[in-house]
Amino acid sequence: MVVQTTRFGSIEVDGKSILTMKRGLLGFEQAKRFCLIQHKPAMPFKWLQSIDMPDLAFVVIDPSQFFADYEIEISDADSQVLDLDDPEQAVILTTVTIKPDEPRVTTNLAGPIVINAKTLIGMQIVLEDDRYGTQHVITDATAKEQAGPQDSENASMLSPAA
Repeated sequence: MVVQTTRFGSIEVDGKSILTMKRGLLGFEQAKRFCLIQHKPAMPFKWLQSIDMPDLAFVVIDPSQFFADYEIEISDADSQVLDLDDPEQAVILTTVTIKPDEPRVTTNLAGPIVINAKTLIGMQIVLEDDRYGTQHVITDATAKEQAGPQDSENASMLSPAA
Protein backbone atom coordinates (compact mmCIF):
# COMPACT_ATOMS: atom_id res chain seq x y z
CA MET A 1 0.00 0.00 0.00
CA VAL A 2 1.33 3.46 -0.90
CA VAL A 3 0.72 6.21 1.65
CA GLN A 4 0.98 9.88 0.71
CA THR A 5 2.59 12.11 3.36
CA THR A 6 3.61 15.75 3.39
CA ARG A 7 6.86 15.07 5.30
CA PHE A 8 8.10 11.94 3.57
CA GLY A 9 6.35 11.98 0.20
CA SER A 10 5.00 8.63 -0.98
CA ILE A 11 5.98 5.72 1.23
CA GLU A 12 5.33 2.01 0.86
CA VAL A 13 3.56 0.50 3.88
CA ASP A 14 2.69 -3.14 4.47
CA GLY A 15 -1.10 -3.16 4.77
CA LYS A 16 -0.80 -5.75 7.55
CA SER A 17 1.11 -3.28 9.72
CA ILE A 18 -1.51 -0.51 9.83
CA LEU A 19 -2.33 0.64 13.35
CA THR A 20 -6.01 1.28 14.03
CA MET A 21 -6.87 3.91 16.65
CA LYS A 22 -10.57 3.30 17.16
CA ARG A 23 -11.03 6.65 18.91
CA GLY A 24 -8.29 8.53 17.08
CA LEU A 25 -5.85 10.60 19.11
CA LEU A 26 -6.83 13.47 21.39
CA GLY A 27 -7.66 16.45 19.20
CA PHE A 28 -7.42 14.32 16.04
CA GLU A 29 -10.30 11.91 16.53
CA GLN A 30 -11.00 11.73 12.77
CA ALA A 31 -7.59 10.12 12.05
CA LYS A 32 -8.01 6.40 12.74
CA ARG A 33 -5.25 4.67 10.74
CA PHE A 34 -1.53 5.16 11.30
CA CYS A 35 1.83 3.62 10.51
CA LEU A 36 5.13 3.86 12.36
CA ILE A 37 8.11 5.14 10.42
CA GLN A 38 11.62 4.55 11.70
CA HIS A 39 13.28 7.65 10.30
CA LYS A 40 16.86 6.91 11.30
CA PRO A 41 17.66 3.29 12.23
CA ALA A 42 19.76 3.85 15.36
CA MET A 43 17.64 6.62 16.84
CA PRO A 44 14.90 6.21 19.48
CA PHE A 45 12.58 8.59 17.61
CA LYS A 46 9.88 7.30 15.27
CA TRP A 47 7.10 9.02 13.38
CA LEU A 48 3.48 8.04 13.95
CA GLN A 49 2.13 8.96 10.53
CA SER A 50 -1.57 9.24 9.82
CA ILE A 51 -2.74 7.36 6.76
CA ASP A 52 -6.02 9.29 6.72
CA MET A 53 -4.43 12.76 6.90
CA PRO A 54 -1.15 13.17 4.95
CA ASP A 55 -0.10 16.24 6.95
CA LEU A 56 -0.59 14.63 10.38
CA ALA A 57 2.43 12.95 11.97
CA PHE A 58 3.81 12.85 15.50
CA VAL A 59 7.32 12.16 16.73
CA VAL A 60 7.04 9.33 19.27
CA ILE A 61 9.34 7.36 21.56
CA ASP A 62 9.26 4.26 23.68
CA PRO A 63 9.30 6.04 27.07
CA SER A 64 11.03 3.12 28.79
CA GLN A 65 14.20 4.07 26.87
CA PHE A 66 14.31 7.36 28.79
CA PHE A 67 12.36 6.62 31.99
CA ALA A 68 13.19 3.18 33.41
CA ASP A 69 10.53 3.43 36.11
CA TYR A 70 7.70 4.55 33.79
CA GLU A 71 4.72 2.26 34.15
CA ILE A 72 1.07 2.73 33.44
CA GLU A 73 -2.10 1.05 34.57
CA ILE A 74 -4.61 0.17 31.89
CA SER A 75 -8.22 -0.04 33.00
CA ASP A 76 -10.35 -3.08 32.24
CA ALA A 77 -12.48 -0.96 29.89
CA ASP A 78 -9.42 0.23 27.96
CA SER A 79 -8.06 -3.32 27.86
CA GLN A 80 -11.33 -4.41 26.27
CA VAL A 81 -11.14 -1.67 23.60
CA LEU A 82 -7.56 -2.74 22.87
CA ASP A 83 -8.49 -6.44 22.92
CA LEU A 84 -5.56 -6.80 25.31
CA ASP A 85 -5.46 -10.17 27.09
CA ASP A 86 -1.83 -10.01 28.18
CA PRO A 87 0.01 -6.85 29.35
CA GLU A 88 3.09 -8.16 27.51
CA GLN A 89 1.24 -7.47 24.24
CA ALA A 90 1.12 -3.72 24.99
CA VAL A 91 3.48 -1.39 23.16
CA ILE A 92 3.66 2.02 24.82
CA LEU A 93 4.56 5.18 22.92
CA THR A 94 4.55 8.81 24.00
CA THR A 95 4.44 11.89 21.80
CA VAL A 96 7.43 14.20 21.69
CA THR A 97 7.44 17.99 21.51
CA ILE A 98 10.35 19.67 19.76
CA LYS A 99 10.08 23.47 19.83
CA PRO A 100 12.41 25.29 17.44
CA ASP A 101 13.11 28.12 19.91
CA GLU A 102 13.78 25.88 22.94
CA PRO A 103 16.81 23.68 23.65
CA ARG A 104 14.89 20.96 25.48
CA VAL A 105 12.84 18.14 24.02
CA THR A 106 9.88 16.87 26.03
CA THR A 107 7.46 13.95 25.97
CA ASN A 108 3.90 13.53 27.19
CA LEU A 109 3.93 10.81 29.85
CA ALA A 110 0.39 11.66 30.96
CA GLY A 111 -1.18 10.68 27.62
CA PRO A 112 0.56 7.54 26.34
CA ILE A 113 -0.49 5.72 23.21
CA VAL A 114 -1.03 2.03 23.91
CA ILE A 115 -0.94 -0.45 21.03
CA ASN A 116 -1.81 -4.13 21.13
CA ALA A 117 1.19 -5.60 19.27
CA LYS A 118 -0.85 -8.65 18.27
CA THR A 119 -3.96 -6.96 16.84
CA LEU A 120 -2.46 -3.50 16.08
CA ILE A 121 -5.39 -1.81 17.79
CA GLY A 122 -4.33 1.30 19.67
CA MET A 123 -5.63 4.17 21.70
CA GLN A 124 -4.40 7.16 23.62
CA ILE A 125 -5.01 6.93 27.35
CA VAL A 126 -5.14 9.88 29.73
CA LEU A 127 -3.53 8.82 32.99
CA GLU A 128 -4.73 10.07 36.34
CA ASP A 129 -1.30 9.69 37.91
CA ASP A 130 0.30 12.76 39.49
CA ARG A 131 3.79 11.43 38.73
CA TYR A 132 3.36 12.07 35.02
CA GLY A 133 2.85 15.31 33.13
CA THR A 134 2.69 16.44 29.55
CA GLN A 135 6.21 17.90 29.34
CA HIS A 136 8.85 15.58 30.78
CA VAL A 137 12.31 16.59 29.52
CA ILE A 138 13.95 13.72 27.65
CA THR A 139 17.08 15.27 26.17
CA ASP A 140 18.75 18.43 24.96
CA ALA A 141 18.87 20.19 21.58
CA THR A 142 20.80 17.40 19.84
CA ALA A 143 17.58 15.40 19.64
CA LYS A 144 16.12 17.99 17.28
CA GLU A 145 18.61 17.00 14.61
CA GLN A 146 18.02 13.29 15.18
CA ALA A 147 14.24 13.44 14.80
CA GLY A 148 14.18 15.41 11.53
CA PRO A 149 12.69 13.99 8.28
CA GLN A 150 15.80 14.15 6.05
CA ASP A 151 16.21 10.40 5.47
CA SER A 152 12.86 8.64 5.06
CA GLU A 153 13.93 5.54 3.18
CA ASN A 154 13.89 3.35 6.30
CA ALA A 155 10.23 2.81 7.04
CA SER A 156 9.50 0.10 9.58
CA MET A 157 6.24 -0.56 11.28
CA LEU A 158 4.96 -2.77 14.04
CA SER A 159 4.06 -6.07 12.52
CA PRO A 160 1.26 -8.30 13.67
CA ALA A 161 2.33 -11.17 15.89
CA ALA A 162 2.08 -14.58 14.30
